[in-house]
Amino acid sequence: MTSPAHLRSMATMEGFRSQRDHLFPEDALRSRYRPLDSYDPSVIRASMASSRSSVSWQTLEGSAFRRNSMSSMTSEDSSLTGFSRSSFASAADPRAFMFVTAPRPIAGVRDMSAVFKKLPPEVYERILAQLKVLHLGTSSSTCSTCYLRDLYSLSLTSRMWERAARQQLYASIFIPGRDSPYHTKKFKMKYGTRLKLLRRTLRERAALARIVREIELPNLSYFACILSKEKPERVMNLVASVVMACPNLERLTGYYPPYVHEFDRFRHALSTRAKLKEHVWILGHDHSSKASAKGSPGEFLHPDQATEFLHLHDGWASLHTLFLHAESSNVLEHDHFVGLFDRLPSLRHLALSNFDAGDFGNLTLQNLPPLLSLRLQDLHGVSDGGLSLFAGCPSSFSLRSLSLINIEVMSLSVISKLFANLTELQRFVFVQESSPELPLGGIVMQPVVASRSLEYLHWDILVPGVATEHLAASILAGGFPKLHTIRSPSDHHGVLQSICKPKAQISLASDKYVIARQPELASETRYLRNLFVARTAAQARIEEARTQPGFKVVIEDEGVVQDIFIMNAFVGTVGSTITYSLKPDIPGSEYALIDIPDLLGPTKEAQMKITCSGNWNAAHPLGKRWWQHTDRPKARTLDLQKFF
Repeated sequence: MTSPAHLRSMATMEGFRSQRDHLFPEDALRSRYRPLDSYDPSVIRASMASSRSSVSWQTLEGSAFRRNSMSSMTSEDSSLTGFSRSSFASAADPRAFMFVTAPRPIAGVRDMSAVFKKLPPEVYERILAQLKVLHLGTSSSTCSTCYLRDLYSLSLTSRMWERAARQQLYASIFIPGRDSPYHTKKFKMKYGTRLKLLRRTLRERAALARIVREIELPNLSYFACILSKEKPERVMNLVASVVMACPNLERLTGYYPPYVHEFDRFRHALSTRAKLKEHVWILGHDHSSKASAKGSPGEFLHPDQATEFLHLHDGWASLHTLFLHAESSNVLEHDHFVGLFDRLPSLRHLALSNFDAGDFGNLTLQNLPPLLSLRLQDLHGVSDGGLSLFAGCPSSFSLRSLSLINIEVMSLSVISKLFANLTELQRFVFVQESSPELPLGGIVMQPVVASRSLEYLHWDILVPGVATEHLAASILAGGFPKLHTIRSPSDHHGVLQSICKPKAQISLASDKYVIARQPELASETRYLRNLFVARTAAQARIEEARTQPGFKVVIEDEGVVQDIFIMNAFVGTVGSTITYSLKPDIPGSEYALIDIPDLLGPTKEAQMKITCSGNWNAAHPLGKRWWQHTDRPKARTLDLQKFF
């Protein structure tokens, strides 16, 4: 039989458990009629503090009396695990208020914590993936700071949520916009306080550092060096220290300082990341280079500088995406490109931009490794002959995406040969000012150009010519059986629009704001490479066709005409499977194709000052101190795959 002393000790322990200054989620299940917002820890602590100083013993006695009357309904012979307060204390004893009987579970209410423990990790990953879409989608009114705050809140709810949220928090790290004024003042830095705090966390907790796969720093150069006027070298060294703390880093996006062939800690840190998968080189001008020995105008690299540049790629066996852009001439030579490609066995996506004829020419084009995606832009050394030879190289047969931008192809036969030899090609981008022509005196047989595998075509020839007409005729002749999308911003006469599926509306709702901002575009629409102009012209052709009779519908009953309907005309071909698209790569842009300024300059959100301070959640009952954060633009880092 249990002794009274034993019962008193257990009652004291139960009373100790009941004296808490905060509530747990289970407590909300035990009281049916109290709203959830009443469980505010600050309010509870304040009420408990006031009760210690102002509550009288009479009040306590009254409470104890009411609780005692409730407990008297329990059985007298209750077991040790379900004893009542009346079995060891009386209502007249003030200390009886401390001895609270553990409430019984409510019938029909399940313990949700047990349910969450049984869920597989994939369920948590799906929920967090949807949360990311809601915060970082194109139509979202929030920003990455709000997304990270929600992830942090989820990590505090349970251990299962903490594991899932921790993976999302540190696998892809976002550091957008300005630093908090509080941290800027505390650390006495113009910019970089969040990077400094992140570096400290990763150095102290190696397990978290091993999770990091991606670091996104959108508009870092714009906010740090232009707005905050921080020294570029200091920002570069700070980012380098963060990179060194992440042993499994795969990509760093949003921060692309020029490389001038001098040692810097940032490139050295990236060269030591063996799992790096993508990199962007912005090759600047080196003032210490010597005159070219080949006699060509300009300058060339010193052999030691070229060797050091190539050695930076020695540890990148996993690199599959490389972007090379030259800001000046003669920054690399043919041998440098060949040595660079030999050091990257996993390279699959390559973009080359703004190299002169002495750097990258037809010979270098023949030495490219087997790739899946290739983008050639503003390469003055690549000619029709070089492209024809490249089409016959075995290394080109694996291409699935090819972009020729401002290469100025003169013969349409080159395009035809590329389509014929690249049997795996699914996406083709062709942008230039002049129209390719067919050789004079030849016999034209349709289809002039044909591809059995092409699915997406971006055709943008600024000056109208016969190439667009031959392309349309080839499509009608069945030369592109798998083609499903055409984007042609310079389809001035609607030649390609007429062979695609009819559409009732091409212009976007946002175009009316462009009309107010640029009224002069309405009078000059012929040779402008602008999506707003293209959509306006395409919509005008649709509206004009609606005013013309298209075909008649005659209703007869036993040979007697009952009614005749005249249907309006339309633009397009009924039965076509091709969609005519005039949407940009970057939502909201006036230009169809993503370009180098989109990668290096401030984003559209930063330029237009489209910001977020958390005010989308202003209706929260906890007020401004809970939802507000530093005003930051809704920046979206660009995925390098958009360039291919």
